[in-house]
Amino acid sequence: MFELILDNTALFEYHRTRSRKTHTTMTATSTPKIRDLTRPAQKGLTVEVASHPATDLLLTLMAFDWDDLTDYDLGPDWFDELKEKVTEDTRQALEATTLKNSKLWSGFFNLVATGPEGETISEFLLRLDEIGAMEIRKTLVEHLVDHDRVDAATISAAALGDEEAIDAVVACCSELVDLSDDLRTLFRRDPEEGKRDLLKALNGFYREAFAPIEAQFAGAIERDARAKQAMVATMSPERVIEEATNGITIDPGSGVRSVLLVPTAVLRPWVLILEHRETRIFVYPVADEHMTTDPDAPSPWILKTYKALSDEKRIRVLRRLAAGPASFQDLVEHLDSAKSTVHHHLRVLRSARLVRVSLGADKEYSLRRGVIGEAAKALAEFVEAGASQNKENTDVSDE
Repeated sequence: MFELILDNTALFEYHRTRSRKTHTTMTATSTPKIRDLTRPAQKGLTVEVASHPATDLLLTLMAFDWDDLTDYDLGPDWFDELKEKVTEDTRQALEATTLKNSKLWSGFFNLVATGPEGETISEFLLRLDEIGAMEIRKTLVEHLVDHDRVDAATISAAALGDEEAIDAVVACCSELVDLSDDLRTLFRRDPEEGKRDLLKALNGFYREAFAPIEAQFAGAIERDARAKQAMVATMSPERVIEEATNGITIDPGSGVRSVLLVPTAVLRPWVLILEHRETRIFVYPVADEHMTTDPDAPSPWILKTYKALSDEKRIRVLRRLAAGPASFQDLVEHLDSAKSTVHHHLRVLRSARLVRVSLGADKEYSLRRGVIGEAAKALAEFVEAGASQNKENTDVSDE
């Protein structure tokens, strides 16, 4: 399943178990033997970070299905320009895939994430070509269904076109009403024909629209992934997740034991949350500091922070959260504003790293203390660095 939560907290796994052996000291005269039948100790939360550039190719195609792109850093014009670069032949191929719904496109993230870390888009497309048509089809659907209600055999039968199995899968997805027709259309197509259209569409879109701008994001994605991997070596898993996602925390009682973090430049500032078996995948926005290499440009985070603090209602939210955590409904009532307005304010505050959200039985917001002071210090250091730079330039000219 995947989740894209409206306030910018949108909601795989390398899960390695390690047995804990019981060591018992026996005296020289001891004769009893011990057989330990207890379960291995459950590992705590583990986090991995991986760079998968093909993620942004898929996210762009998913975004074409979304109505409102005004909240994305790239803006709707960027997506419109990409659409205009696509030839009619590729448009028809995209239409022929029948993957009109972004929820179906999201199934590809499992195929991307199972590839080697750092795999380029070209390498991903070549690997996709080698995967069997039936495996691709099942992967597209497996992440959507409730596996307690539909088993693997039923999914396989549906992928082969069995009408009874298709009905079972569609019924399982009844809460996703908008998927019913798309799923039936997908399952009734010949798998090999579907794969052929899919590869034609992806290769065409990549060649015509995405390849020319790929380098624009590749460096930022790589820099961010390396930075987060360094965090994994020195921080707790919970802290790494919170830093990467701009404030998402995981409730210890949620049962999540494995997390994969994948950076995206296209989806900024949103977070997309998916799951693959027992692993939760967070497709998180590349940090502001990794989006530019211009040393004279102020940190985008500084700009976002002061923009967030320029609104009265957002300051009221921070003051409320300083008193303690609050639910979304609490904040709606506190501001006496429409839910959409409060969603917007929370998105801005989380993007500026001022607020965290805890994912558990109930979503809860809290204040990230100290961030305002950190922003003030960062601004002062940036401004004062201009004086130092000016002095260095003066000294050079005097020579």
